[in-house]
Amino acid sequence: MALDFILKDVMHRITVKFFPAYLPKAKKAYNLRAVYQPELDIHGIASKAEMYNITTSPKIIEEGMTAGMELIYYLAADGYKINTPVFRLRVGTPGEYDGHETHLPEGFYPYGLISLSTRIREYLKETVKLQFDGIEQNEGFIGNIVDKQSGTTDMYITPGGIFVLNGIGLKIVSDEENVNNVGIYYESVEDGSRIKEDMNNIAQNTSSVISSLCGKPLSSEIEYRIVIRTQSSVGNASKLLKNIREVKSDFTIALP
Repeated sequence: MALDFILKDVMHRITVKFFPAYLPKAKKAYNLRAVYQPELDIHGIASKAEMYNITTSPKIIEEGMTAGMELIYYLAADGYKINTPVFRLRVGTPGEYDGHETHLPEGFYPYGLISLSTRIREYLKETVKLQFDGIEQNEGFIGNIVDKQSGTTDMYITPGGIFVLNGIGLKIVSDEENVNNVGIYYESVEDGSRIKEDMNNIAQNTSSVISSLCGKPLSSEIEYRIVIRTQSSVGNASKLLKNIREVKSDFTIALP
């Protein structure tokens, strides 16, 4: 069943809140952040079909999406440019060369480039309205991660390379009792297990920017979230809180 993304009879509403701007060159004090509903996997997506008057069986949708995504997986890896109603996908290649090479330099790999399709951008523009709901009371926020090795944002982390976190309330400090319980952690999306980064690898440690070497042998089979554990106060980084607070990234990252 083909989905029509130009439907006019559905109006979507997303709640948004103001939260402090985290980038150093922000022109105003606040950005907008969507209050997202729970994350959906393919099964969850299929289960919502009835809500949008899609009459195809959720089981058929799930089976079709699973098979379709697996096919896209292999076609993209074979060098096809994929264009769907929701996204475009192609393989990118890294590095600079003099024209005589016969293979990629060690540590460099092909990577995926994904962007929203024109259809979904137009659909969002025409049908989504935002409901403003005041200022978000946050306990810190990881806005993005920049991987210096690959030059990407919110996509990859390169073991042995430098990454930069931009956000709010990030500074890592603690009292003597909790010195071993704070820091940067890589949390597995799969099972929630965590790997702690060596504090000696952190080169910059402020409320808005943390830069660090990724010194841990992360798995290429796992996606990770970044977790900051600290006793610093969001409003005053020099003030120690009684308890440790956690700041977790909304995005996930993987090895290039």
